[in-house]
Amino acid sequence: MISTSLGRINTDLLARNITKFKTRIPILILCVALSRPAVAVPFPQDEPSKTGTSPAKKPVDKKAKIDLHIIISAEGKQALPSGSKIDLLGNGQACQDVQRLQHSIGPDGGATFVDLPLCKVKLTIYITGFDTKFVFVDLADYKEPMRIVVKSNGPPVIVQ
Repeated sequence: MISTSLGRINTDLLARNITKFKTRIPILILCVALSRPAVAVPFPQDEPSKTGTSPAKKPVDKKAKIDLHIIISAEGKQALPSGSKIDLLGNGQACQDVQRLQHSIGPDGGATFVDLPLCKVKLTIYITGFDTKFVFVDLADYKEPMRIVVKSNGPPVIVQ
């Protein structure tokens, strides 16, 4: 018991209450401190689309056909090894009539596929000494010739 000008205080009761709340107060302060930054962090918002500011894509003529000329080079090789090949497979609804086409890659690294519709295709490149590589291409964005650099590690790169 402690005597004060206000009266006597039971120290046992005071000691029990302090130890009881000793662990709860830091936890409460920690929860408040951690929840505060989460509320204050601004989230990026999508800007409303403005008409006329985005580049408009040209409508694609579904019956248009192109000849796809590809030039392939391999990283660290002067010329492609003999027996190198490329496969083309239509990808998606617009290209369902394009069956798997295979073409040998010439010594100059070139291959040409004729009469292809403007759609998305999957190119599979087989070069002796390299892993099989895949490239997905939208032929609606095709610029002649398409140059592909095959790396020994990592995906091939389309160079425009």
